[in-house]
Amino acid sequence: MAHIIDLKNRQTELKPDNSLDLNLKSDHSQLETRNQKLETRIISWSGQLHYYSNVRVTVLAATVLFAIAALVQIFQKNIITTIFFAMLGTVLLLNAKNKQELGEFEINPAGIKTNNNLLRYKELKSFWIEYDPVLDIKELSLQTKKWYLPYVKIPITGQNPVQIRLALLEFLPEIEHKDTLVEILARKLGI
Repeated sequence: MAHIIDLKNRQTELKPDNSLDLNLKSDHSQLETRNQKLETRIISWSGQLHYYSNVRVTVLAATVLFAIAALVQIFQKNIITTIFFAMLGTVLLLNAKNKQELGEFEINPAGIKTNNNLLRYKELKSFWIEYDPVLDIKELSLQTKKWYLPYVKIPITGQNPVQIRLALLEFLPEIEHKDTLVEILARKLGI
């Protein structure tokens, strides 16, 4: 039977329990080592948010689209198709004029942070690292569970892809993500 202490009519003084103090110290040291381990698992870098191609190539592609628009109007007299190609050329020219934006990226135990947006691992299905220095493709592809945003592409220029892969394998499966034709064209045109 447990010893009952009458706090109103106390006969003996209670002695402090030193084992609790030792437990608190050991818990504190365990938290410190855990925080150190978490800090070593954080990978952070900064880089461009989008790929930017040569401005000359973009202007050439826009000129081709304007020429197609003119030819469609001359030969087919189809105003909708003409407007479509002219708008595509205009968008390319406006996009070539934009300044390159830098973003902050971080891989930590809570998720993957891009600027101030945190993608938690429970919101992601898989990852794939596309790394081809010859074609200048260095990106981390994340497949999300959202239907309206199936893939998130993060540039990993200047980072060790093996280190990123090892960090992500703890939380996500690695499944190859194939680029669509639209993504390949967008990368070539710098959109």
